[in-house]
Amino acid sequence: MRKISLLALAALTACTLPGRQTFAPAPAGPDPASVAAVNAFAGRIPLVTIAPGTTAFAAPVADAVRQALAIKPGAAFAVEAHAPRATTPNASAAALATLTPLASAVAQSIAADGVAPGNITLTARNAGDGPNIFVYVK
Repeated sequence: MRKISLLALAALTACTLPGRQTFAPAPAGPDPASVAAVNAFAGRIPLVTIAPGTTAFAAPVADAVRQALAIKPGAAFAVEAHAPRATTPNASAAALATLTPLASAVAQSIAADGVAPGNITLTARNAGDGPNIFVYVK
């Protein structure tokens, strides 16, 4: 009996408690797509994303605005037109200029949904992989 307990004690002292290095000695890094998304959105996740050429955006935007205002009645909304960087500054400006009418229409739709014009900003910048209109809530 004493021999078994000494053997068990020796086995327990030889073992260490499992730690992180035991289960994942080389933990996997973050997914490159999620890192790119965080960089493209500057750490923010858009409330609504609208692709160029979309005409039926009023109902989804109104629903998202209504839900955001239910959580925070004084919420501010940022409408941003994003276009990827082009080879020249003039080409980048032209790509953003094509998105301006849609971004303006989205901002007007948000104002029509009852948000005060002072709580809506409209901007454009070169970012992301493709042209899109993003609506962020603050």
